[in-house]
Order: sequence, then structure tokens, then C-alpha cells
Amino acid sequence: MVKKKKKQEILPLVLKNGIFVAGHPRSGTSLACQLLESAGIHFPSDLGADIYNKGGYYELSVAKELEKKLLDEAMTDENTGELNQVVKTLNETEGLSGLKIVHIPSIFFYRHIAKNIRAVFIFRNPADVKSSIYRRGISRFKLDWFDNNNALIAAYENIPKSIVISYDSLIQGKAGMKKAFMKLGFKVNMDVIKREHQTQKNSKIIITREEMRLYKYLKQLEKLSFK
Repeated sequence: MVKKKKKQEILPLVLKNGIFVAGHPRSGTSLACQLLESAGIHFPSDLGADIYNKGGYYELSVAKELEKKLLDEAMTDENTGELNQVVKTLNETEGLSGLKIVHIPSIFFYRHIAKNIRAVFIFRNPADVKSSIYRRGISRFKLDWFDNNNALIAAYENIPKSIVISYDSLIQGKAGMKKAFMKLGFKVNMDVIKREHQTQKNSKIIITREEMRLYKYLKQLEKLSFK
């Protein structure tokens, strides 16, 4: 009787430097990537600018699709293989490389394999986020604003080298921004942010009481990052 060969387990590669920008869609993650780019961080990307995001998206398609698979299936052999492709791209990028994440819980999979992980978490008023998403013709995202930002808090609690920044602070270049990024070792140039790129503000879309409570708590975490 011929014995079947045991399928070899695919092991995850080690990520040399994990530099992440994570936030719900339309929250200002691309603006944060622009700031980090000014500090010498390169974001491998295959998605360019458009009328909705004039500075570019800083997204890697295979990584974005993998985020959803990791949430659904965790570390299957197939997902581990795709994760290794992303890690290989980041490790082989000259200088320091970063990755943008919009399904925030997926950052924990990278946290387990990164030697040195640093994260910039971005949030925005839920009414403005929803309005901006609707303008794109998108009615639903895999994770809603509330769940995704609760995951942001969990990630912030578990990644010591991380800061929380609001969209408003990014677009207005608020005092304390440079100091917050310096906590992670990055000297950013605030002049790269263009206020005319702001997509939505002061939307009157109705949000829940719980969403507003979470938004206020995120603003408290931002104050800690500015200290």
C-alpha cells in the first residue's frame, strides 16, 4: 500500500519591520500614508489617485483582499501563502516599507509575525465617513464603522508603539501631530497635506448614540498620542 505524502505546512515569514496605517475606509488613512512617505516610508501600491482620493490610495490589492480572507478563515495554508507574498514584498522593498489596512482586525495577523511593529491608527466622525462612502456609491463595507473602530481600540491596546490620530487633526495640521509621529521615530512634513483634498465635513447623516460615544472615546485616545 502506497503511503500518501503528508501535506507540508506553510509557515509564515517573519516581517522585518511592520509599519502600518490602519483605519476605516474614508477616514484619512491615505493622508497618514502621505505623512509617513514624507518621513521616508515607502508604501508598495498598485492603486493610483482618482477624484475621490487625489493624493493616491497607497493600497496593495493582494493585501487588501487578503485582509477579508484572514477575517473569514484565519491562517489557512492558502492565506498563509498569500500573507508570505505580502511580507516578501515589504521585506524586499528598499528602505522602510509600510502597509495600509482598512479591515483593522487583520493587523493582529501581522502583529504575530513582525519583529518590530509600529502603527498609526486613523479615525473620523462616523457621519462624515458614511456620507463619504455613500458618495462613492457604496452602501456597505465588510465591517461597519463601529466594529472596525472597536478593533482599532483593541489593536492600540495591544501594540505599544502606536498612536491614534483623527482625520480633522490630519487635514488641519494640528499642533501635536509632529510630536505624535516622533513617538514612533518618524519626522513628518506637515506641508504635504492639502486641505482642498477634504472630501466631506459636517454631514447631517444620523448616527447612533453608541457610535458617538465611541467617537468621543477615540478623541480621548488621540489626546494621549499628542502628549
